[in-house]
Amino acid sequence: MAVGTYETTHEKILESGKQLFLKNGYERTNLRELCKGAGITTGAYYRHFEDKAALFSALVEPAVEGIRKRYDAAGERCFDYISVDNMTDLWNVSVETMVEFIEFIFSHFDSFKLLLHCADGTKYVDFTDWMVEKEVQDTLKMYDVLEEKGIKYRYGISYQYTYLIYPGQLPVEA
Repeated sequence: MAVGTYETTHEKILESGKQLFLKNGYERTNLRELCKGAGITTGAYYRHFEDKAALFSALVEPAVEGIRKRYDAAGERCFDYISVDNMTDLWNVSVETMVEFIEFIFSHFDSFKLLLHCADGTKYVDFTDWMVEKEVQDTLKMYDVLEEKGIKYRYGISYQYTYLIYPGQLPVEA
């Protein structure tokens, strides 16, 4: 078995866990195989992590917290911009925010793969549901803010958003 510093062993466990979770999913990943991949004993494993769930959390929690913080900050930025006079600024902020999200996800790509494809059996199994619920809540809040400010959005927001996604393929306004 490997001999090394605490940090080196910790990194080996994280890497072995990530590879096996990506290959087998959380539920089918065996702790003995994980330890073998890290070159350690199960006793050494438990000096680093309480259980398999703690290891999975260590791999995905930075991405989860990062995306949560970005969602909250994006909502605050976008709602501050909503007014009839600055819809262009709102869409610029929206596009910048989408780019920030995409860059964050790609910089934590393996963590998001674990969350989206390998989380069965973990407390993160509902991560996608959380993201959808958050998006729906923010959309409903946006509609409330638009109504409070007297901004029509039938062909305003929806129309412009459609344009961002499908440029050149806009429906004809009635």
